[in-house]
Amino acid sequence: MKKNLTLFMAFFCGIALLQAQNSIKGKVLNQAKQPIDFAELHLLKETDDQLVQQGFTSETGEFNLTNIPTAQYTLTINYLGQQLYTQNITLDRDLDLGEIITESSTALEEIVLQAEKKLVERKADRLVFNTSASIASQGMDAIEALKNTPMVKVQNDKISLVGKSSVTIMINDKIVHLQAEALTNYLKTLRSDDIEKIEVITNPPSKYEASGNSGLINIVLKQNKSLGLYGSVSSSYSYNNYNAISGNGSLNYQNKKWNLMLKANGNDGRYGNVNSYTYTNKDRILDAYGDPTGNYNSAGLNLTTNYQLSSNSLVGVTYDLSKYKNSTSNNNESKYIALPTYTLDSVINSLTKVNNNNLYQTLNTFYDYNIDSLGSKLSLGMNYFTNAPEGSTNMDERNSPSNQTRSTYFTNDLNYKVWSGTADLSYKLPWVDVEFGGKYTNYDNRSKVFYYNRFEDQLTYDTTRSNRFNYKEDNYAGYLSLNKQLNDKWNVKGGVRFEQTEVEGHLLETNEKFTKSYNKWFPSVFVAYNPNEKHAFSFNYSKRINRPYSSILNPFRYYANTYSYNSGNPELDPSFTDNFELNYLFNSALSVSFNYYHISNSFDQYSTLVDDVFVSTYYNMLNSDNYGITASYSEKITGWWQTSTGTDLIYGKSYYRNSKANQIPQNGVYFSYYSQNTFTLNQAKTLNVFLNWYHQVPHKEDNSKYAKYQALSTGLKANLLDRKLNLNLSVYDIFNTGKSSGTSYFQDNIQSFSNTWNSRSLSIGATYTFGDSSNKKSIKEATFSDKSRSSK
Repeated sequence: MKKNLTLFMAFFCGIALLQAQNSIKGKVLNQAKQPIDFAELHLLKETDDQLVQQGFTSETGEFNLTNIPTAQYTLTINYLGQQLYTQNITLDRDLDLGEIITESSTALEEIVLQAEKKLVERKADRLVFNTSASIASQGMDAIEALKNTPMVKVQNDKISLVGKSSVTIMINDKIVHLQAEALTNYLKTLRSDDIEKIEVITNPPSKYEASGNSGLINIVLKQNKSLGLYGSVSSSYSYNNYNAISGNGSLNYQNKKWNLMLKANGNDGRYGNVNSYTYTNKDRILDAYGDPTGNYNSAGLNLTTNYQLSSNSLVGVTYDLSKYKNSTSNNNESKYIALPTYTLDSVINSLTKVNNNNLYQTLNTFYDYNIDSLGSKLSLGMNYFTNAPEGSTNMDERNSPSNQTRSTYFTNDLNYKVWSGTADLSYKLPWVDVEFGGKYTNYDNRSKVFYYNRFEDQLTYDTTRSNRFNYKEDNYAGYLSLNKQLNDKWNVKGGVRFEQTEVEGHLLETNEKFTKSYNKWFPSVFVAYNPNEKHAFSFNYSKRINRPYSSILNPFRYYANTYSYNSGNPELDPSFTDNFELNYLFNSALSVSFNYYHISNSFDQYSTLVDDVFVSTYYNMLNSDNYGITASYSEKITGWWQTSTGTDLIYGKSYYRNSKANQIPQNGVYFSYYSQNTFTLNQAKTLNVFLNWYHQVPHKEDNSKYAKYQALSTGLKANLLDRKLNLNLSVYDIFNTGKSSGTSYFQDNIQSFSNTWNSRSLSIGATYTFGDSSNKKSIKEATFSDKSRSSK
């Protein structure tokens, strides 16, 4: 705690020192003494015309340039490309220029700006997929939208980056503290129509949290940028042997100082697949088969409000309430076969019925203060996330040929609560751009698993299998980052982040406790060289951490049936990754990246058969080296054809270092390629067709071999009624080839799996926008907002 207080005291002392400089303020009027809003101000050094600050006037024509060193300057005021005013200034104290009457009375009546975003953009530290510009990503949930994002792989609702794992998901730069099924369920409550873009950050700078071995996926939601009252309603229907429907709406209101955005959504559908699993050692075969089917429904409500306290400061609150409910029924058959005679020993047939209710709540508050007009900004935030689930399972088993039967009922609740506070300062000094800040996060999870044995409708509490587990994690973090533009060709950025983690775990039934305390420095380096407009080179390095989450630290057993369970391991340590990337960008279209990353002390699940019981647990066991090449081309081929086409080639080599690990490394190559294409069918650009292809060839990874995965998708989008009505028709995985299967190799056994479902789906959607959001100020406000947030 002392370290944390010292960090924040140093942070705010730094703010005070940086702000102790001069200021210039005034009010810009035309010849009719009417205010000129959003006029552009340039403050130049008189000696060499070097730009020191850039700013804009407010709606009332007022401006305030702060934190200016004592010197001689030239102040110019420009509007619509026309210079309205210039003045030489000797600045050695705060200066009030009062009312400035410009030489022109030009007034802006109305400007309509239409900028067509590129589908994919490549920046120094991330790939940006503009979901709002993707026809294939409309009218679906966030999980489905991620399937269309380059470098992101979604198989069986498991999200990873191509050739990597342990990815961390963020919403608007804030980490979602959920894992596995809980994360999937939450992302299904988000609609793609509310997503502006998805950022794939393979090498995050020091400002971002160090968690996530393979980087971050940041889902950026749309913001309300237009004045007036307007909104939208949408609905979609999809079919893949099962029906699913969804609907959502949004209502937005904004005036010059205050905005309000209200969103609501609902989804209802069914699902089903077929799973098979085979375990083979020298004595026995376990052959398991299941066909889980079920239904789900969700509903969500989001309220966001911001208030412009002044021309430099903004405060806001977001509250999100999401509910997800699903029911699953699974018929499972497990056959035990003796070797070498292949004699059938026994068969366990089980029927499992699972009901889950999840209630997610998120509260975010922030305060932004624009210190000057060059992008210097102070940001303070407080975030809260909670999940209050209720889960219950009925499991009936029958063992043949003994005909023994069992009936079990158990509840499984995982209550998450996450608090965090952040303070960030970005400041532009004459010689360097500085970013520093701190963050505190408290993660608390109280899980309960209560087992009951049922006999003739009577439940008996099973103390041998029931469990309560409390887990608490505190993380203290601070970072410093410096960015320097050496000249018009070279730019360097370096930073370091320090994180201290304190962990406590407590098994209440047995009173077992464990604690962990560890810290680490996480450096990052970025070097960019741009010899001309067509060519750009960059090199970056960062160190990352992947912390074990609470469910795999809980040592108690979660039973799939009497003869199969998995448990966590409280002795797990975090793993670390060193990432290196060398990137080349040609003509803002062709991107080539050479990368290497080394993973050390990675934890993985280990499964084996012990006395005919299938046991799964986790150990720190894996180191790996990975070498890769990624290439992509994103551009308009013609005025009617836009493409984003790319390929990934990775060679991985694994090293198993734990004494319990008996995996056999399957070192080899991962190769995939994709092509996302949009075709415009008419001159008004209101009718578009998309055609997407993804193919992952059979590959090796760690100790496993995986079969191919491929999908061809197409669709049509039409904009009607002056673009107020958008209609979408899409077919995902036309040939129904998107399946997953593979084989894992161990020294004493082989394990194979397959997951089959109807991956071909038809989706129909419609979105209607209403209200008048056209306003000259709204366009300029959106432009100003984008500039003021460019440092993010």
